[in-house]
Amino acid sequence: MSPPLLPRLLLRPSGLGLLRGSSRVVPSCRFSSLPPFPYPLPKPRPPSNPSVSPPPLSDVRRPPSSSSSNGEYYVVKHKGQYDRAMDGEHGDRLRALRGTDPLLTGVPSASQFAVVELSGTQFKVSPNDVLTTEKLKPLSKWSVGSVVRMSDNVVLHGSAAETRVGSPYLPNVVVTVRVEEITHDATVVVFKKRRRKNSQRKNGHRREVTVLRVLGIDVEE
Repeated sequence: MSPPLLPRLLLRPSGLGLLRGSSRVVPSCRFSSLPPFPYPLPKPRPPSNPSVSPPPLSDVRRPPSSSSSNGEYYVVKHKGQYDRAMDGEHGDRLRALRGTDPLLTGVPSASQFAVVELSGTQFKVSPNDVLTTEKLKPLSKWSVGSVVRMSDNVVLHGSAAETRVGSPYLPNVVVTVRVEEITHDATVVVFKKRRRKNSQRKNGHRREVTVLRVLGIDVEE
């Protein structure tokens, strides 16, 4: 009977020896470093950066619930955590470099983002973004050139100061988009072959998509 977790290839006279009158396997010298079975679980690794801690509970608040199902949301404040991280010589250096290139200095800009749900898919969008989604209907609302204000399908809103998480949607965040184009996506080839049956089929599929451009994200207090 081979021991668990040991390859069957290692059960040879040169590597392992069997006790006479017993089915227990005794490892030889070159396997003496193996721990006894069952092997202990690895210890959890410490965090790579122990100085970064989650925001305190005082920065997480839940506004009072309302009668509407979309009126509940959670707010996580980042302002105090950001100020503590930027306090000191490192923060002064980043502030000096912020005017040259904010993206390379690690300083969060004043921009904001949102997560919207369209056709059963969630998209993370920012102002001036272009996103491609499934064809949106009805066409009377999503026609080319029309501007749509989406306020009932925003699930998350984030900025440098705070993050708002809807339960499930946010009631006071509006994402304004413009329909740029209604077209077909790239062709997807669907090929099926039955070997030795002289049977094969090749079809192409192009899904209909709607191209949107994000004009802005507004928070209505």
